[in-house]
Amino acid sequence: MAVDPICKMDVNESNPPGGKTEYQGATYYFCAPGCLKAFEADPEKYLSESYTGMAMDDPAPPRRSLFARIFGRGG
Repeated sequence: MAVDPICKMDVNESNPPGGKTEYQGATYYFCAPGCLKAFEADPEKYLSESYTGMAMDDPAPPRRSLFARIFGRGG
């Protein structure tokens, strides 16, 4: 298993869903095309020691209970 340098997810090297790329003699594998695109735009950013993984910019809203969805209150 490889680790996607953008989101830090495990990626199957034999069939990476997001593809793979070479950079400075090393091969990097990606979980999704968006991670590959981000890496290719600025590989040094994602390979720096200070980078700890991508945080979601727009996380999914919290799930509401069936009661809350029907009656429009609570969580």
